Amino acid sequence: MPQPFGNGVAMRAASILDALSRRFAVDLFVVPVGGELGPPGEFVRRHAARIGGLDLASSLDPLFGLISRIRDPEERRRALDAYPKPVLSRFCTGDSAQTLYEWAGEAPVAAVHVMRLYMAPLVQAFLRPAVLKRPFCVLDLDDDDVRTNERLAALYGAVGDALAADAAASEAVKYRSFAERHLAAFDCAIACSDADAARLGERFPAMRFAVVPNGYAVLRPGLRRSPPDAATLRLLFVGNFQYFPNVDAAMVLCREVLPALRQLTDRPIAVELAGTGDTTPLLDIARDPSVTLHGFVEDLGPLYGAADVAVVPIRAGGGTRIKLLEAFSHGVPVVATRLGAEGIDAEDGVHLLLADEPAAFARACLQLKTRPQYGAAIANRAASLLLARYSPAQVAAAIATVYD
Repeated sequence: MPQPFGNGVAMRAASILDALSRRFAVDLFVVPVGGELGPPGEFVRRHAARIGGLDLASSLDPLFGLISRIRDPEERRRALDAYPKPVLSRFCTGDSAQTLYEWAGEAPVAAVHVMRLYMAPLVQAFLRPAVLKRPFCVLDLDDDDVRTNERLAALYGAVGDALAADAAASEAVKYRSFAERHLAAFDCAIACSDADAARLGERFPAMRFAVVPNGYAVLRPGLRRSPPDAATLRLLFVGNFQYFPNVDAAMVLCREVLPALRQLTDRPIAVELAGTGDTTPLLDIARDPSVTLHGFVEDLGPLYGAADVAVVPIRAGGGTRIKLLEAFSHGVPVVATRLGAEGIDAEDGVHLLLADEPAAFARACLQLKTRPQYGAAIANRAASLLLARYSPAQVAAAIATVYD
């Protein structure tokens, strides 16, 4: 369900819904592959003319259902590798596509905006009519799923999880096949950064690609106020812990960056971890008295208000990190890996600090604490960048260009 907080997909969906609703009456149809459908919140009710959703219990691909019932783990893994679609597309069957087409009703549909490549099979009924009669069809890729899964495979391999590495590598192959099969049928495909659009354009030269950035509103314009605790260095990491790169980032932060910080300073250190999803893998690192594991926090304002640094120690992934933009919006200086800041036009030492090795990451965090005016200047320039390049107005302008 689109919402302006939570995981990145939900936040991007909310940003796109807001932009589309500024000029269209939008019917929203949700396929909740990442969780429960749930009742629509106030944001969705305000922006959608009509709201529907797919019943997953009656929509699972029968082949995937058979695979899930295989008891032998090795045999089930081989069957999953042979499954021809990305796992997240397991509910996007011909019957599901017909359900969506019938739900759309008899009124003419001017355009269809599909969030993510794995949803492409759902709109086949809209793509069948003659070109002059069918709706304008846009596929919002968000990021490059092939590259993301290749990176995931490498990360799983680096931490010694060979089975997960093989599964991610298999998903990368399936996404490549999916893109080759479905992209050409759409009138336009969207990426969230210039780099992704350029790379995808090289792979699919006949396709029209556009860039619609991830966006976030500036919540705290003006000079950043110092956190209330002058002595303690407070680091904040926010992420969806259903996504393994966020779990890995939290572990790197606590097992590698935190010890490096303790070598550099005697001051108290507090690490705050906040996010949705299963936090069980993080319970071990949360035993450290310096680490607080919050789980889901509906209002992150107080955590950002108390933080000296928002950290993004990501080692795999794709697209752009909306949580980085969220930190910009709260006026908190950011330290990120280069991959963590990928796709956002932020300069090292100007809008944030970049560091890939734990020791360098620790030094950057400490520098922002010991030089508060420097940190405030970086945070203020980051907020200005957010306003100029990644605000809701910029997202709306990019969407307008696509549909014009």
